[in-house]
Amino acid sequence: MDVEAEKVAVKTVLDEWIHCFETEDMESVSKIIAPDDDLVVFGTDAAEHFIGWEPFKESLQNQFDAAENVDASIREEVVKVHKSGEAAWISCLLDMEVTSLGESFSLEGMRLTGVMEKRNGNWVIVQLHVSVPVAGQAVKY
Repeated sequence: MDVEAEKVAVKTVLDEWIHCFETEDMESVSKIIAPDDDLVVFGTDAAEHFIGWEPFKESLQNQFDAAENVDASIREEVVKVHKSGEAAWISCLLDMEVTSLGESFSLEGMRLTGVMEKRNGNWVIVQLHVSVPVAGQAVKY
């Protein structure tokens, strides 16, 4: 296994995932997100905890329907590929400018982590977590 080549392939899927938000392309999403009943996704809102492709797909379509003028970018990416070449995990910071329901939002430094599996030669996302950090310490230490 060529670890560096696999890291590039994983990064490509991450880039495609971000691009899907800009293009609102559900067909492309369905190629890079595992259509599993045990897919796990945590979004930024308290109610955004999805188990399974269908509930996540429905929420994502609602987001696509409400959003326009999406500009997203990632930075500080970390990609780790398991020595088996069959699993990978990712983390990055996500910046997004979006207009949703007529209101503009700027979200900087969202935290995105995920797990991917290699299936039939292709990397697919099986777990995602996106969070918005609080300013300062939530609990002092």
